[in-house]
Amino acid sequence: MKLGSVLNLLSIVLGSPSRRGETIVLSCDGERLALPVTPRKIDSTMGQNNRTVNIAARGEALVFGLPRLQTVSFESFFPHPDHEYPFVVGDYKQPTECVQLLKKWKELRQPVRVIIPSLDINLMMAIQEFNPSKRDNTGDIYYSLQLAEYPDLVTPSANNPNQVNTTTGLRGRPDAGVRGTQATMVTKAADVLDVAKKAYGKYQHWRRVAESNNLKTLAINNADKLRKLVIKE
Repeated sequence: MKLGSVLNLLSIVLGSPSRRGETIVLSCDGERLALPVTPRKIDSTMGQNNRTVNIAARGEALVFGLPRLQTVSFESFFPHPDHEYPFVVGDYKQPTECVQLLKKWKELRQPVRVIIPSLDINLMMAIQEFNPSKRDNTGDIYYSLQLAEYPDLVTPSANNPNQVNTTTGLRGRPDAGVRGTQATMVTKAADVLDVAKKAYGKYQHWRRVAESNNLKTLAINNADKLRKLVIKE
């Protein structure tokens, strides 16, 4: 019996209606992939950063912490369309096309929407590992996938309503009530110092920030005053 006939016979046995799986959907950057074959096993972790402390005259006590990132991992395969497996529940694309899509999402470094109805999972997640492999000559591609929750962090503007300057890339400091040319110079100088500290770890690198943001005039005209603002580390 030919290999194709054996595979088709096995697919009929394994793919009976009672064993059809749920559809798991992944989407990113306007593209969508419904996994063609439901993984037989899906692992999910939902940890908590609890810690144990010692209390005098009592002993150990548990202190509740904040939740850890939820993780999901599973293994499955992308079947070749020529086999016409009856247990396919999602997109019946070429296996290489599915691999390239997941690889692209990983390299985009953007979160992926993961929907697994049976586990009540509908989360934005990051691809931690994606490992495709070939095990036989059927054209199917096997893979393992590990994902971690990607929380939506909203960074506050630190009560600073001023907009980022499109020329310098720096945010103006809040108005402290000081007026005049001198106040403007000090604000710009302080911004340059702040960026130098954040980007390079030392205030002394303010010249690099000034040059990369076309602030050569500021650096030349106010070099002495900028040096006085540098904090010795």
